Amino acid sequence: MSRSSSSRIDLVHDWADIAVLGSVSGLKGRFVARPVRGLPFLLEEGMTVHFIPPTLRGPRTARVARAVEAAAGEWSVEFEGISDRDAAEALRGSHCLVAEADLPEGFDAARSREYDLIGFSVVDGRLGRIGRLAEISEMPASDMLVVEGASGDILIPAVEEMISSIDDISRTIHVTLPDGLVELASEA
Repeated sequence: MSRSSSSRIDLVHDWADIAVLGSVSGLKGRFVARPVRGLPFLLEEGMTVHFIPPTLRGPRTARVARAVEAAAGEWSVEFEGISDRDAAEALRGSHCLVAEADLPEGFDAARSREYDLIGFSVVDGRLGRIGRLAEISEMPASDMLVVEGASGDILIPAVEEMISSIDDISRTIHVTLPDGLVELASEA
């Protein structure tokens, strides 16, 4: 990753995963939707949504036609162009990606992206797999990756010198750790 030394890793991308489509409700293609990872519900009428994973039978994008709260933590959502149960069933379980520019001012897209990394394998270039990302802890100097290792938690500063790359496809964070960091965690 090419950045100036000691710079914080920017986990922000152009898109945010904000909701998941649950069951299909009724015959007209309505969904029961839930916000992801404790986020507030952010789907709004007129917002363009990209569905992931993409399906062969359903649309890849649609505009929100209507979104109303149905029950605690669940919303009834309708999309333009999805007007029957069969079309909706093709998208059941899909996540809703929206452009960060379409989100309310002050929405912390970086925090949304960080939640996406939880569960990724963490692999050091020299030591191999050292564990699984359990959380990202906010600290004054830099965020810390909390990795569940075989001998306990390993704290890795989220700075360019330590994080080589993030591979979304293989769900792997590649790191370059200084000698002794993993051993330090096992002694604690």
